[in-house]
Amino acid sequence: MAAACWCRCRGSDYRTWNMSIDEVPSNNTAGSCSSGVGPFTVQGPDGNLGAEEAGRASSLTLNYRKKLRAPICVKLTVFICLAVMVASGVPELVLWKKVHQQLVGQIEHRLMVLSTLRQEQLQDYLLSEADKTQLIAIRIVISNYLNNVSTGNKTLAKLDLQMAISVISDFMNAAVYDSKGHLVLETEENVFQPRIEEASINTVVQEIPNLQYPVETSNGWMYTLSRGIHKGQKLIGQLMVSVNATKLVSLVYDRTGLQETGELLVGIPDGPDKIRLLLPAMQKPNVIVLPYKGAMAKAINGESGILKERNYRGARVIAAYRPAGFLHWGLLAQMEIKEAYASVWSVRLVILVTFSALLFVGALASLGLAKAFTSPIIELGKAAFALGQGDMRTRVKKGSSCFHDEFSNLKDAFNGMAHRIASHQYILEHEVSERTSDLAHAHDGLAREVEERKRIELELEKAKDIAMAADRSKSEFLANMSHEIRTPLNAIINFTELCLDTQITQEQQEHLEYVQFAAQHLLRLITDILDFNKIAAGKLEMEEIQFSLYEQLEQSLSVLAARAWKSGLELCCDIHADVPDQLLGDPGRLLQIFVNLVGNGIKFTKKGEVIVSVTVNSKSADDVELLFAVKDSGLGIPQTKQSLLFQAFSQVDSSTQRLYGGTGLGLAISSKLAAAMGGRMWVESEGVEGLGSTFSFTGRFKLFPSNSSMNFLMFKGVRALVVDDNSTGLRILTDLLKSWNIIADGVMTTEAAKSALELGESSGHKYNVVLLDMWLGGVEALDLVEYIRARPDLLQKYASDAEVNTLYPVEPDSDLALPSAHCLSQQCSSKSTPDRLRYGPNLKVEIYTKDNVSSAIIMLTSVNHMESSRCKELGLPFHTSKPIRRSLLNRVLRSALGFEDKMSHDEGKTSKESKKLNKRLHVLIAEDNPVNQRVAIKLLHKWGHTTVLAVDGAEAVERSAKEEFDIILMDVTFKRAYNGRQ
Repeated sequence: MAAACWCRCRGSDYRTWNMSIDEVPSNNTAGSCSSGVGPFTVQGPDGNLGAEEAGRASSLTLNYRKKLRAPICVKLTVFICLAVMVASGVPELVLWKKVHQQLVGQIEHRLMVLSTLRQEQLQDYLLSEADKTQLIAIRIVISNYLNNVSTGNKTLAKLDLQMAISVISDFMNAAVYDSKGHLVLETEENVFQPRIEEASINTVVQEIPNLQYPVETSNGWMYTLSRGIHKGQKLIGQLMVSVNATKLVSLVYDRTGLQETGELLVGIPDGPDKIRLLLPAMQKPNVIVLPYKGAMAKAINGESGILKERNYRGARVIAAYRPAGFLHWGLLAQMEIKEAYASVWSVRLVILVTFSALLFVGALASLGLAKAFTSPIIELGKAAFALGQGDMRTRVKKGSSCFHDEFSNLKDAFNGMAHRIASHQYILEHEVSERTSDLAHAHDGLAREVEERKRIELELEKAKDIAMAADRSKSEFLANMSHEIRTPLNAIINFTELCLDTQITQEQQEHLEYVQFAAQHLLRLITDILDFNKIAAGKLEMEEIQFSLYEQLEQSLSVLAARAWKSGLELCCDIHADVPDQLLGDPGRLLQIFVNLVGNGIKFTKKGEVIVSVTVNSKSADDVELLFAVKDSGLGIPQTKQSLLFQAFSQVDSSTQRLYGGTGLGLAISSKLAAAMGGRMWVESEGVEGLGSTFSFTGRFKLFPSNSSMNFLMFKGVRALVVDDNSTGLRILTDLLKSWNIIADGVMTTEAAKSALELGESSGHKYNVVLLDMWLGGVEALDLVEYIRARPDLLQKYASDAEVNTLYPVEPDSDLALPSAHCLSQQCSSKSTPDRLRYGPNLKVEIYTKDNVSSAIIMLTSVNHMESSRCKELGLPFHTSKPIRRSLLNRVLRSALGFEDKMSHDEGKTSKESKKLNKRLHVLIAEDNPVNQRVAIKLLHKWGHTTVLAVDGAEAVERSAKEEFDIILMDVTFKRAYNGRQ
């Protein structure tokens, strides 16, 4: 323990010496300075004190501080903690009881509502199927044939049964048995048994059909419905129908509202002690039989309610049970208790955490209150001790003037005493010494600062060199790694494509498609990283080649059409008529921007459409500035987050990356590419889901003289009806046809299309072709197709002007005017046209019949190949996929209107040129990578070419000297050197 000693030395100077009490001589009350500067005295409040008394005073000060703090802190802490526990614990306990009761009630109510809803859906489905069988069972032709099998017309009855089954989508096959159990009619052979027990026929109830348990077959889930066929009150036979159980399975296995562990069970009594499940349990498919007890037994007995029990897996569940409303079936909706009551336990945890937090805050408050009382006393004790040690600058801090109390008065008195002790001479000497020390420190600091700046300059120069070297190393590393990664990725993609062209199963094809998709996605990520690195290094190069803007846009949409179809989205491309087609620029980079923007639109849009539009922003004699826009109806982007979109490695929300994936580089790269094209990119969004976002960018391209191969004059006078339930797609397609000189009208529903066709017939302006979307309002457009087939006179075959002149030759000097092709297609009846031309014997304009009217219908399908097969099944020869490709639509229109013969001469020229291009080539492959060797050989052999392999440059030179090749495919570098060079 130290004491403060004031040493009076020569020159009446006062210095402070700190020394231990143990160092003070015990036999000398005054002592002497150990440094030899002279005698000293230890001064106390009443004069001179010995070292022993000074040490005792310091010890008392420290002991006083320790004893003062502990009791007050402990007492206040315990008191406030108890008050907090009582004040917060009782309300939180009451709150927990009420919240627990309310949440449990909500959970049970939700399960009951869910079970009621599912019971109604199941009952509606079963009764609907029963009504369908009743409609077939009461058909007069079938009943008359069963009433007199020997003399009845079996062919007519079978045809009637087949027609009845064909109009019901869920019914696959049907058979009719007579009252003896013999098979008399069937829609497809070898599907049903030739005979059934007569006793089973007598058990069939007229009002309710018998339903056999669903069975999973190669064609999906199926079950059989049986219903009696009556003539009056007499049972004359039995109808047996094979039904597709897909809707029933999706209804029972629908887990909406049941979270992860919930499921729906439908039970049927199977004896006195067993319950047979209608469909296997979702959580454990091998379970199809349950014991006759618990909630399911209560549901079968006609009861409904909530029950907690253990399910077939031994897990505790909460179950809502009720009768299924069909025969004596029972319905059970159950969830595991630990998942169902998760919200209850979360509330309990929140209450416990809140209680702990309040208790902790109370403890902190008690400590703070204790400190408020003890800190002034402790501070005064420390200041007194510091003064005793010789620190004359020690002062006690004053509190706020708003809270002036007894402690403040004590502090003021103490500070006044300390101020009077410090003499003017001491203050002066202290200031001189401090200034001298400051000057010395300033000089030393200035010297150190100069040396530090020199050192920093050297380090900056070294860091600059290191950074440049690191940048070069990074670029080389990225280039090498890109090459090393692309090589196996290209092998994976190409070999997967080769495998897909072989005879494989559907499951293998699906797996290989997933492998191909993952490899292509990884390849895109590598490309994004390399592009970003090139942009950051300022090494991005833009090509300037001729390309077709229309084909480039349609190609980018075709790449993403499958993704849009799987997401249930409409993908449209709206190119204004004044936008030029042939341009000079970089089509690859433009495709990269569109694939990124359209891909983002599809990714973040749950329903609706993604529209790509192109307009002219400005145009001169040599170049044009185009405005591109990609609009979606997706999530939307808040305005506060839009500034982050075009920054690298940033996304609107961190959860977006976890949910949708992505690196955050796509928009940053696209923005830089747009700038490289002489434009800019921006986004417009209100941040509201459903209104979506619009990404726009501009680009400047040079114009190229256009030599379009499409001849739109041949379509002059053609009348077309477009039927599409999407208003945007309808508008775009109608405007496109009008730009081709086609008179086009658009409707959105089947009824509106029928009205338009009838109006065209009655007004003499019949349509020549119908462009029909395959799905209208979510329903297949088969009704309209059958309507047109039933009334082929609603459409008129198109006849061109050349065909009219052939049919009606007129002398050169004749003043009789021939009707135009447009007039013939509209069946003009103008009085100015002579009857010889309008009704003469040469007038042989072809009309459609039921057999060939399907050729006037062009079906608009999605990219799903199943829809193309469906068109073939419906007997529709012409179809094209959406989004519409102009060249393909042009060819399909020409075929539907009968222009094939007119184009045969041009196509003959094209075929000759294509034969030249399809010549078999003899190819030399110079490649040292085994994987690339295998890929190149396989692909070239697949395309019909012959190959020769060289594993390095020397062998390539040798082989090219020995034999002649049409083309040489050579790697850039080889592992083995040729003449000392790579």
